[in-house]
Amino acid sequence: MDTFSHVIIGIGLGALAQVDPAIANQPILSNAVIAGTIIGSNAPDFDFICRLKGKGSYLRNHRGFSHSLPAIPIWSIVVSSVIYLFFSNTSFLHLYFWTLIAVLVHVFLDLFNVHGTQVLLPFSRKWIAFDSIPLVDPYILFLHVLGISLLPFYMAGKTFLIIYILILIYLVIRALSSLLIKRHLQNHFKNAVRLKLIPRMTMFKWDVIIETKEDLLFGVYLKNDLFIDHTLSKKIDLPELVEESRNDPSVLDFLSSTHFAYPFVKKRKKGFYVYWKDVRFRTNKFFPALAIMFISSDLKNKNSFIGKLHSLKQYKKVLRDLKRFDSN
Repeated sequence: MDTFSHVIIGIGLGALAQVDPAIANQPILSNAVIAGTIIGSNAPDFDFICRLKGKGSYLRNHRGFSHSLPAIPIWSIVVSSVIYLFFSNTSFLHLYFWTLIAVLVHVFLDLFNVHGTQVLLPFSRKWIAFDSIPLVDPYILFLHVLGISLLPFYMAGKTFLIIYILILIYLVIRALSSLLIKRHLQNHFKNAVRLKLIPRMTMFKWDVIIETKEDLLFGVYLKNDLFIDHTLSKKIDLPELVEESRNDPSVLDFLSSTHFAYPFVKKRKKGFYVYWKDVRFRTNKFFPALAIMFISSDLKNKNSFIGKLHSLKQYKKVLRDLKRFDSN
């Protein structure tokens, strides 16, 4: 989920903690716990510090060890210990417990969106994603905002206990819907290599990727109907250039962040562009998350880009900059 969502959830968990009389009756402890839940709710995303080493380092490490099972107690201890320095007259056990809950909720919710996490590190590098909720979920945010607006009138702990029961029911419904849709599609596409659902903000509406041995099919699933609106051939022109691009450190960083990147090669006057497109993210026929490598015609000069492009103007500028490398 995004940072704003995690902050709101941290506030909600701080309110839920008031269900414990020991916290509700001690304002200093209550403040410490609220700080713990807000910071703890965002702690796994502190891996943004990897950006200091470059975009590639962030792509390689984001939602990796920082979101793994061993990292959960580590984040909880670090965050609660720092907060305890300013609230030393309170119960560290209560502070640690609710900070731990906040970190757990962060990792748990991140499993439900299309990105997923490498939660099983260091035992497995597999990305786990339940494909159930969008990155920014309006229903979860609405329930939190509703709960916060009710705080002046009702007891915080009981109010958010109800809120989180409703959110849990909502997650179960979304997860079951995702599972049933995948089974439905698998029954119709017997030759599919993989199926991927990308949840939209609208409930029960999903973007769909169906991978076969030859093609990638893109469509929208709604009310038990699938509408295919775009296809891509998986046939690779000049596969030797694709293999060459795999040796580029930036491209490797990009590929480490997704198992849904597919290569495409385009020949131009002064060389070749090798595109690695993350097909999970699509706007019509455009894929904004990608790695692009330019290889000169004599195969001596190479340059690469990784990241997201949000407009045709950005896209053209990146292509020009990559090609300019060859002319210097």
